[in-house]
Amino acid sequence: MISPYRSRESCDFGQGFYTGDKPDQPKGLIAGWKDHVFYELECYIDDLKIKTFSNDYQGNMDWVLFIGFNRNKAGYRPYKNLDERYECYNEEYDLIIGPIANDKMFQLMERFYSGDLCDKALISGLQQIKLGNQYVFKTTRSCDMQHINIRSERKLSESEKSQVYADNMNRTEQSDNILNQLQTRYRRASDVKFYDELMEEWNEQDSH
Repeated sequence: MISPYRSRESCDFGQGFYTGDKPDQPKGLIAGWKDHVFYELECYIDDLKIKTFSNDYQGNMDWVLFIGFNRNKAGYRPYKNLDERYECYNEEYDLIIGPIANDKMFQLMERFYSGDLCDKALISGLQQIKLGNQYVFKTTRSCDMQHINIRSERKLSESEKSQVYADNMNRTEQSDNILNQLQTRYRRASDVKFYDELMEEWNEQDSH
């Protein structure tokens, strides 16, 4: 039975049932597991309450701050308005849609969270590393058979697994190169903001 309560709470969009719109990313996650199963789903979402992160500056910053919240809720406690904002996202929406952040992308985001990268560098990196969108079903209602059906399930073939491993290596090399370029390009950039500044700014915005 599909359930939103089997994942960790510290995942990108909190606890939920995670799916994606491109097969490469989930294949990369399961290829090394002996008893893996790759599922193709049909999803019906028109009647769900949905949060979608827009692909603009505001949407990108909202997305990255929300992921930061789910991975480190304690760090958001001093920012009462932001804390409440993202708790509402987790509690009020049936479905949350936004870009996938794999381990390599999260290395980029960690540099932002630690203050080593500015907002413009982060967004530039996100635009270059495109892994598709994740659809995270947050409620029992959204995971029922009226909204999610399994179309097929199978094991990956040996050729698929080989391709996945090659793609992962290429993606890792690409991500490392992007990160190095960003650190050089934006080292002395003007009119940029850093994580702590954005936390203060967004917290103040939500107070009005």
